[in-house]
Amino acid sequence: MAGLLFVSQAMLDAWAEQRKIGFQGDVMLLLEGAGRGRSYALEPATRFLKLIGAEVDPHRLVGKVKTEAQLRSLGAELLGASVLLGEVGYEVQPGFLAEAKAVAAAAEAPGKGALPGAK
Repeated sequence: MAGLLFVSQAMLDAWAEQRKIGFQGDVMLLLEGAGRGRSYALEPATRFLKLIGAEVDPHRLVGKVKTEAQLRSLGAELLGASVLLGEVGYEVQPGFLAEAKAVAAAAEAPGKGALPGAK
């Protein structure tokens, strides 16, 4: 998955509130900046942050990003901000995989209604 970056749901929400991006289904539209008018497909994904109630990570997922399709193929249960895989629980961050150039363009776009404290 070269050229793809993980973008958290919180980051996408902030960019949308700043009017940098819009959405059509799983497609992110750039509304500002040099990439204005371009669109990029987003793939639902999950970043594994830490183990819950265990000391050993038998699946070696902490620090990795997996798509929802990959998690389903592993038999994982997605439960909001956690994932259960077999007997092991993980704290996760929901988000999406996006092309690196889409993430860079959205981050650099000036935005119309910047959030307090945002540049």
